[in-house]
Amino acid sequence: MRMVKFLTIGIVVLTAAFFFSRGWAAEIINVGYTGPLSGGAAKYGQNNLDGLKMAVDEINEAGGISVAGKNYTFKVISLDDRYRPADAVTNARRFVELHKPPFIFCPHSGGILGMLKFNEQEGFILHGYTDNTAILQQGNKWLVKAPMSMGFYNYGVMEIGWKKGWRKGALLCGTHEAAKMGEKVFEVLWKDMGGEIVANAPADYGKVTDFYPYLTKVLAAKPDAIFLYGPSEPSAMIISSARELGFKGGFMLGSQCKLDEMEKVAPLKTLTPSVGVCPVGMMPLPLMQEYAKSHEQRVKTIPTSESAFNYEVMYIFAEAMKKAGT
Repeated sequence: MRMVKFLTIGIVVLTAAFFFSRGWAAEIINVGYTGPLSGGAAKYGQNNLDGLKMAVDEINEAGGISVAGKNYTFKVISLDDRYRPADAVTNARRFVELHKPPFIFCPHSGGILGMLKFNEQEGFILHGYTDNTAILQQGNKWLVKAPMSMGFYNYGVMEIGWKKGWRKGALLCGTHEAAKMGEKVFEVLWKDMGGEIVANAPADYGKVTDFYPYLTKVLAAKPDAIFLYGPSEPSAMIISSARELGFKGGFMLGSQCKLDEMEKVAPLKTLTPSVGVCPVGMMPLPLMQEYAKSHEQRVKTIPTSESAFNYEVMYIFAEAMKKAGT
């Protein structure tokens, strides 16, 4: 709760300064979203967008927000960037030119890092949904990052794997920026625990459909467990292929891999033993249980941390504008 308060206060200051100088007067406030809505990461991108749109729908249904006595509603404008940083940058510039959104949401560090080069100059606050801490090293004052760092997520997963007796780890992560960083973080933490990295075969989760060549290299090293980092659907495909090749070991899953989503692609028996982040619907927190129920009723899909965090941040932005009074 303290973190949310600090985040809200920070956004209030930025928002107040920005809109006071700009004199925002539109009845509809546009919110930009650029993320993967096609290809292997489409489900991941849609999860982020679903949370953002759900928050906007609720805010608008409640009458929008009142700022300095004037009512406003929000409109989400989304563009597919196919998980490509260059496309994300192009989409952001298009948003600025055509729609002038005060906020743009992006769920991958490659695109976020690209937008951090000009978002302060162009005057939009960027919500970067990623556990890649590299985005925090730019000194950008118009950046909001909701999820925790990949070191926090990965260490818990590795700790459980270690207790299971896994010592020889292999890497089969994606090739996008967050996956590259996740790979580095895992290697450092795993070795610090006394573990060994026996193989590394990165693959483009968004393009590859046949993971056998990558798995052949990894399994030849006889790992106890394989670390995956990428969207849920291709991650489940990798596990299914590994089982078909006779691998009986475990899987340690980065934060993008959601076991409840993966179960829709591969049966739980195939996924076991795997260790990953707790599904939103199973978190023993009243607010998360309430959100999960509401999400399932409205969106008709499995609620994820991506949808939950973007939902929360949109509400924080709306409250910040109300408190700023501009």
